[in-house]
Amino acid sequence: MTGLTLEGGGGKGAYQIGAWKAFREKGIDFDGVTGTSVGALNGAMILQEDFDLAWETWYNVEPNRVLSIDDDINELITDWKLDQKNVSILLEEIRKAIRNSGVDTAPLYDLVQQMINEKKIRDSTKDFGFVTYSLSDMEPLELFKEDVPEGKMADYLMASSYLPVFKDRKFNGKRFLDGSFYNNLPINMLLRKGYSKIYVVRLYGRGRILKVDPGDTELVYICPNRELGGVLNFTTEQSRRNLQIGYLDTLRVLDKMEGSHYYIYDAPTDRAVLEAMLAWPTDLQKKMCTALDLSQSKTLNRLFLEEALPYMIDIFELPKESSHKDLIIALMEAVAKSYEIESLQLYSFRDLLEKLNICTSHYEKKKDVYNKAAYLIKASESLMKIGKEKKRHDIVTLLGSNKDWISPLLTS
Repeated sequence: MTGLTLEGGGGKGAYQIGAWKAFREKGIDFDGVTGTSVGALNGAMILQEDFDLAWETWYNVEPNRVLSIDDDINELITDWKLDQKNVSILLEEIRKAIRNSGVDTAPLYDLVQQMINEKKIRDSTKDFGFVTYSLSDMEPLELFKEDVPEGKMADYLMASSYLPVFKDRKFNGKRFLDGSFYNNLPINMLLRKGYSKIYVVRLYGRGRILKVDPGDTELVYICPNRELGGVLNFTTEQSRRNLQIGYLDTLRVLDKMEGSHYYIYDAPTDRAVLEAMLAWPTDLQKKMCTALDLSQSKTLNRLFLEEALPYMIDIFELPKESSHKDLIIALMEAVAKSYEIESLQLYSFRDLLEKLNICTSHYEKKKDVYNKAAYLIKASESLMKIGKEKKRHDIVTLLGSNKDWISPLLTS
């Protein structure tokens, strides 16, 4: 059986619906879904197979559709990164500014009621589970749909999302707390049911995560490597961005794309990349060796192959076992970032090189494509780290102002 686990993370949740879009395009279906907080709400939508509703909800979300708060307080909590360390401070600030000591979640409750179709969830043959915490009983609750009383699915899903900053609300005479305070990533619920493969969509929200032993179960992680905004950031702009990031990050994993900041497909083989790099003009190879402060103790070809390339793997902070293809992707990404080339779209290897070719053709020497002060302002860093940053800067500047390295790669 194939399952899906969705982490809690409030306003970051659009990322998971973006991931769902990619799963759908690739024909990946799930036999069961578990989640916490927003992950539980999104999981319910997936179980209901209401993709259009889920996408529309997140695409057009606005803060006032989720929380009833003043604009100045919304700005405060949008910019803050809410976690267990500062939640008490934030709660106190909110209590000073709004009536009734707590954020009114009536809009969120209404939204959940509109989104959740309890009959669809119960009629589905798929597993569905989520986590909340009963403050009244002082115990965590790991609930599957069959454990939830009839007619109370939306209430319990709301309970899974209940942060301490929210205005006090009871149902069934009990108080509940966001499930992230017990387990924000309930992989264990599917493991107990014997799932053989579980896709895990991270949000890096605040909360506790229980350690799991997957045993023979294959865990496939979809993880953001860029900022998704704050837990209470429900702005339309951020949500739409997160939808796209989730979609692309999932395609990166499913299609085994290259890159960490960009999404690159159809990359040549490692051997083809190495041959292209060795075909770089002698003058360019010499300048790169000079930028790396390598002594001319060997012939240039040997120096470039045996010392310059491994050294660049180190200064660009790639794993030691990285291939030459990994290195050229890192170099391409660094130059692309220096020119602020849009990253949230798919690129073939050749397409990105063509964009870089245009940029380097119009390079202006007065333009600093890579922040020259970047390696100088971190006074607390070690001299070795500062030295690496300077060399990384020099290599990116060299490549960003010279198109000779691109042509051999275009024909690789």
